[in-house]
Amino acid sequence: MRPAETGTAQGPGSLAARLFAWLVLALAVSLGFAHAAQAAFDAPVAVDVRAAGDADATRIIISFDRPVSADHKLLDHPYRLVLDFERIGYGFEAGDDTLKGMVGAMRYGDMSETGSRIIFEIGAPFEVVELSSGAAENFYRLIIDLRRTDEAAFQQALLDTMATSSIIARGSKTDRLGSAPLAPAPRSGAFTVVLDPGHGGIDSGAVGVGGTREKDVVLAFARTMRDELQAIGGVEVVMTREDDVFISLDERVRFARQHGAALFVSLHADSVRQSYVRGATVYTISDKASDSVAAEIARSENLSDSIAGIVYEEESGPVADILVDLARQETLGFSVQFARLAISHISRASRIINNPHRYAGFRVLKAPDVPSVLVELGYLSNREDEKLLNKPEWRAELAAELAAAVAEFGALSGRQLAGEARAAAGN
Repeated sequence: MRPAETGTAQGPGSLAARLFAWLVLALAVSLGFAHAAQAAFDAPVAVDVRAAGDADATRIIISFDRPVSADHKLLDHPYRLVLDFERIGYGFEAGDDTLKGMVGAMRYGDMSETGSRIIFEIGAPFEVVELSSGAAENFYRLIIDLRRTDEAAFQQALLDTMATSSIIARGSKTDRLGSAPLAPAPRSGAFTVVLDPGHGGIDSGAVGVGGTREKDVVLAFARTMRDELQAIGGVEVVMTREDDVFISLDERVRFARQHGAALFVSLHADSVRQSYVRGATVYTISDKASDSVAAEIARSENLSDSIAGIVYEEESGPVADILVDLARQETLGFSVQFARLAISHISRASRIINNPHRYAGFRVLKAPDVPSVLVELGYLSNREDEKLLNKPEWRAELAAELAAAVAEFGALSGRQLAGEARAAAGN
């Protein structure tokens, strides 16, 4: 589950806070500080976002420090307005935003090295009446006028925007796990492991009771684990992301296959409704969840793409079934083998949950030819786990044990492959 996240705004801030923010911004512009920040980032910066109106009509105004252009699209379940930009910066505090009228919440963040996104959740079917821009005082404003409409009109508008949406916002059948088989990269002599820090960019993941963002803590852990593996040697380490950028679930799977990964480790620190739940957990894939907590986490993680405003065409049933069968037949045994090794090592450095090997239908674990696990380092919904996740020394100890499990699995896999080669040569 995802509580309200940093990079997310809901409802109005205080009048005093907004007035203070505007006074500080005006002073910064007059003294030239805004120009210095712009030079350092070298991209437009959004300095304020506000929405005003009522349940039938709303105007959204986004102020930038210089001209920008934006593409827009509509999404449903829930109703959303998505704005895509070339890379921008964010110079406002989410808590100071004013969101009224039809706008219920907002998310924002980077979708790639060159693209950014702002998403507004709208309380009813709507249409974009007008999208305009222009200079105003010291700022450049992007203005979007929304009007409530009926469901049929909204669905038609959604189809119209989907027809022209960019690849960053819409997955096609040819780009997805369920498409034609992808030839994995040939594996070198080194054992290749892909570390996958979950979430990133516009998708903060879970947010702890103390404000810790999942995307930040798992990235810090992945970097530490990478360093541990490189120190061990004999393992080639690749990361799906090395900074705060959004990557779709299918892109993560495809990345592992394209790099010829012998193991895929997705790293997370989720939040669940039961705040007493704590400790590390290792998940493998299954059509049926092992328990209610596993099912809840899988549902939450599988929504990551939707949270970022990405929608997909449906997979064909037969192809999807074949891929799941392949995952079970070819790689599930190896995934389970590593899960057991990982639990054995993790328990030396960290508390583990009861029944630490669990399973559910995680989309990110569906590579048909790469052993894959999802490791919950702890749960941000638990105060004690959150404290540990923020301690570099604790992360280092746990990363060392998990790295040792990877190295041991690599050695076992090498011996198994050598045995198969000898058996084949003897036939």
